[in-house]
Amino acid sequence: MSSRRNALIPLLPNSEAYYDFFDGLINDTAERLEKKQLPGGLLKSYLLETVGNAGDAESFARILGRSGLGCEPVDSSERMYRVTDATHRGIAVIERIGDRYLTLYTLLPADNSDPLVRKAVAVNPMLDHLWLSSQTFQVLWQHVRASNSGRRYGKITFEHESVYDYPELEPEEDDQIRFDEERRASRFTMVDRLDVINENMVPLRQTYAPLASITHLRIPASARGGHDLYYDGKVTNRSDSFLDHRAAILNVVDMYSRLTASVEEKLWVSSHQDDGGYTLNNAVAELVFSQPLREDTFRRWIINLFNSRRNRFRISGFVTWLSDTKVHANAIDQHLWQPIILEITTKHLVAVLPEGTCGNTVNRLVSNVQRFVDPNVRAYIGDSEYSALVPPGGQLKVG
Repeated sequence: MSSRRNALIPLLPNSEAYYDFFDGLINDTAERLEKKQLPGGLLKSYLLETVGNAGDAESFARILGRSGLGCEPVDSSERMYRVTDATHRGIAVIERIGDRYLTLYTLLPADNSDPLVRKAVAVNPMLDHLWLSSQTFQVLWQHVRASNSGRRYGKITFEHESVYDYPELEPEEDDQIRFDEERRASRFTMVDRLDVINENMVPLRQTYAPLASITHLRIPASARGGHDLYYDGKVTNRSDSFLDHRAAILNVVDMYSRLTASVEEKLWVSSHQDDGGYTLNNAVAELVFSQPLREDTFRRWIINLFNSRRNRFRISGFVTWLSDTKVHANAIDQHLWQPIILEITTKHLVAVLPEGTCGNTVNRLVSNVQRFVDPNVRAYIGDSEYSALVPPGGQLKVG
């Protein structure tokens, strides 16, 4: 409780005052960590997406209110907000990045902040995480390699959890116990010089399939330390500068926003009437599994996908079983409650997005299929590989 109380955010007059506030804490991190005086631990930032053009401060407050959070703008620019909990204590600061993206900064301990943000997103169709796929991490990794000496230390984590793939149960056995005990969970973290990591990444991934799923990358800071970026948009600052941390965040958001815009441009489907029928324009998204899923794995995944309101993929809807290995679904993306059409078989997943549907749906599908179904899944947007749409690096400037 004391660490949470010490991590509360004061009410300051403007954005620059908060930049100075966070920078002062971070610059003092090493000494205060030694004395166990750092309020709440390291600064954690959570990258989120919201509805485009969220409007004025009152409209933005209503959006956050759906997550049980209060907020108030810190100055007339309405770019930065102090976030309060049910007891009106300051627990975070939100910075809006353009009309569509935002960063939630907090000093709360991770065991408080992680569930708080997950719940805020889960109960709010107006919010979603930034979902970073292995393809996105690969591009970020190349950017890290190009902008840093190979002798600098880096960190990268590969992780895959086969939550839908476990042995058939005997009728009398407890499903949940077997589920917890039998599923495969693979996690491997490399901490080494950038040259050493780069030299060993490809051989390791070829040796063991789960290592194709990247879930975490440390982006080196301009001076000491770095910024730990996770697949669901969380960023932990381990540098000695808040401004360096913010610059890294802006570049990730810029890269991600351009990727999402490219996905939407290719995928948004419209139709026109032609000889008494309708023709769909544009393309579809296709995720091709590296090998056919086992039928029992496929069935468990589909049942969870359309029968669990809080499933990992944030999708709900009505599914039609066309065979034991193929389903069709008129689905709803729980982020913004927009419709999508899905065809899923043991070999691939095809998604059709009507015009106006958020492209973040595709980013979420790719990221979570890699994480929980097939780490080596290949993704295509029309005739383009998904990885080819990931821009080489962010271009936003700190301002």
